[in-house]
Amino acid sequence: MLAVYIPEIKKLRREEAPAAIPENPVWIDLLNPTKEEEVLVEHVLQVDLPTREEMKEIEISSRLYKEDEAIFMTATLLSNSTSELSEALPVTFVLAQHSLVTIRYSDPRSFQIFSARTQHIDGDYSSKEAILTGLLESVMNRLADILENIANDVNAVSQEIFKNKKENPPEDATDFQDILQRIGQKGDLNSKVRESLVGLTRLLAFLEHSLSSSRTVSRELKGRIATLSHDTHALTEHVSFLSNKINFLLDATLGMISIEQNTTIKIFSVAAVVFLPPTLVASVYGMNFEFMPELKWITGYPFALALMVLSAIVPYWYFKRRHWL
Repeated sequence: MLAVYIPEIKKLRREEAPAAIPENPVWIDLLNPTKEEEVLVEHVLQVDLPTREEMKEIEISSRLYKEDEAIFMTATLLSNSTSELSEALPVTFVLAQHSLVTIRYSDPRSFQIFSARTQHIDGDYSSKEAILTGLLESVMNRLADILENIANDVNAVSQEIFKNKKENPPEDATDFQDILQRIGQKGDLNSKVRESLVGLTRLLAFLEHSLSSSRTVSRELKGRIATLSHDTHALTEHVSFLSNKINFLLDATLGMISIEQNTTIKIFSVAAVVFLPPTLVASVYGMNFEFMPELKWITGYPFALALMVLSAIVPYWYFKRRHWL
């Protein structure tokens, strides 16, 4: 889909799928573009847009480069972060002539937010650099929100793992299998955020260098780009912290599962030890040799039963005293 944004007074007007691109659009957004739409944009702006396969290249030279007067920058952005099908896909930003061109095959929430803001909230949308900076700020804010949600979920999982069992009823047992699944989902989402931040860090460094000598870009705009660079480093540190905590919770969960399994095995082991002496007594008196005086006792049967009960109570009492139960 091709969307064109035309500057108005402190706002932008969006036109979807126009038959022809209007004069001097400040932002051209290509979402899952067709071949015809790509050719139309290339003809109007006189640039060679990268294909979907070229956007997936991970070499820096393939993602950040200049061609004639156009600047090409590709970063991996997160989409569908609130679902289990979250994905990190490449998005290309092209600064060409008087327009910003974005090429994407996903619909990150940050693009939706920024598009709505440009149409309803006054701001500086007069240049392609201003649009790109505002769009990157929206992307960064969205990543910060995702990290905040991950941190909240991780804290909730931590409390669930280490909750005091004495204060909770037995039926409120912790489902460690569910916890493992949730930890895995948060770890996967956190790694995708890290991937996005790595790409954005490279993109912003390249953008700063490319615009450092430009006289058409204001000092305020350059300062906003520098602030975004600092934000990426701060968020990257937070991602590393969350990654360490997620790994710790993963180890802790596996440890709790091991403890539960050991407790179950211990119960069976104690039960086997407790019932071993009565089994021995029963085996002895079940041999029925001819010369066994107890067989002729009137109280022989009660005596054997009492001996078996006593032989079971003594090990149980010993284990209880040693706090093994």
